[in-house]
Amino acid sequence: MDPFLNAPDSCYHIILMKSFTFPKIARILKRYEFVEFYSFGKAVHSSGFVLVYKSGKSGRSRIGITVSRKIGNAVVRNRIKRHIREYYRLHSVSAQTDWDFHLIAKKPASTLSFQQMVAMLDGLFDKFAKIAVVVQTAIPQSHHV
Repeated sequence: MDPFLNAPDSCYHIILMKSFTFPKIARILKRYEFVEFYSFGKAVHSSGFVLVYKSGKSGRSRIGITVSRKIGNAVVRNRIKRHIREYYRLHSVSAQTDWDFHLIAKKPASTLSFQQMVAMLDGLFDKFAKIAVVVQTAIPQSHHV
């Protein structure tokens, strides 16, 4: 039996919408967190994006998005950020635990459709996944006491 059957339509809508949110714990928001990427991060490149990644401390993956003014006006920049957040949310990138990502858009990202952006981000995160497997297997098991 559906527990929301007797709930008003507006309550049901709010409850459904909560599952589509992008919570703050999944985001990198502070400047000092972005600065850490320059000291400790490694990068993977594509024609439209740079993915900088580092080991996280929060126990779950988080993402920070940078789209500079060189890319386009506010409408273009916000569209790119919306698409990236939607990709991250839908493709369960957060399931790859304890990594922090900084995704930086390049100029060619401004002309990409959502489908093209998804294909490019898939390739970027595939490159990362191959590297992450190598990094995790390089950690000696004796450290896990």
